[in-house]
Amino acid sequence: MNKPKHRIPSLDGLRGFSIWAVLAAHIYSHYQSSISRTGHIVHVILADLSYLGVTIFFVISGFLITNILAKSELNLGNFYKRRAIRILPASFIYIAIILVFGHATLLQAVYALTFTTTFAFAHAYTPLQQLWSLSVEECFYLLWPLAMLHGRQSAKRYGWTLMVVAPILRLILRHYGYLEYSHLAPAVADSLAAGCLFALYREEVLGFARRNLSSGPVCAALTLSTIVIGLVIFNRGLVTLWGIVLLLIVLSISSTIVREDRILNAGPLAWSGLLSYSIYLWQQPFLVMGGPVDFLPLRLALTFIAAYLSYRFIELPALELLARAGKRKNIPAQLEERPILVAGGRENG
Repeated sequence: MNKPKHRIPSLDGLRGFSIWAVLAAHIYSHYQSSISRTGHIVHVILADLSYLGVTIFFVISGFLITNILAKSELNLGNFYKRRAIRILPASFIYIAIILVFGHATLLQAVYALTFTTTFAFAHAYTPLQQLWSLSVEECFYLLWPLAMLHGRQSAKRYGWTLMVVAPILRLILRHYGYLEYSHLAPAVADSLAAGCLFALYREEVLGFARRNLSSGPVCAALTLSTIVIGLVIFNRGLVTLWGIVLLLIVLSISSTIVREDRILNAGPLAWSGLLSYSIYLWQQPFLVMGGPVDFLPLRLALTFIAAYLSYRFIELPALELLARAGKRKNIPAQLEERPILVAGGRENG
């Protein structure tokens, strides 16, 4: 599989780490054979690690899309068209297959097809429930370019406003018993905003990382701290302190970008990162749902086969279409995009 050029270092590896965190949580949840206290603790840790992985995806998405918007002439029609070409083919084909062979209700089909699962997570059809994060991304794609229309300084103000408002909204929702606040787009908007602000302060943040975070021990300590502190804050439900996790994620990403470690730029993690969007779509029916053949190696293999087929025959043709469109409009190659789990880019993505 050819790796697209003009990619920001390390982001594919970070995507790979994040998608494997999701896979590990779903695998353990489906296959755990013990309901002992130890088994419960492992399940909780993996579930929180999975959510940390999704949060990393959101931060990377905000970073990449803001970079793209900041470096190109902001034509909303062109941006939305390119996003649609990039995102919709793989997701609509997946949704169509699930609707044909599954048993979703009409309302559940509407949630999936309109990307509103973020507002109805608990009522979504299980093989389509993972679309909540793509739904969050679609809200971001729709609204953030409008914020960027007013210039970088205004965008920074919008970003910092979201960093303040989202935690307050989570606190209010949690207080009133809305248990799905962690899947609701407005309540997790600060995860995307952190990535947006990272892009808007890119030179300052990367300069700080080069001076202070480029050594191996510092990078390792920062990464471990991000994971441990993130797990503690998510597990304790400290919804107003998620900003600490987001700051650590931004610093960790910046450290890995300036270091360009091989582990994140080649091999299984980088390869998994390239496939992360399709893996995220296809892992749900194979690793979450029951079925007649409950053999983990086979199910994992089928997940990656389906993901690769989606990448090879749906995602790559869409990328090629975008590249041709970019050449016709004289858009630099590094501004080409690709989704993460949900979103990403060829600068990177």
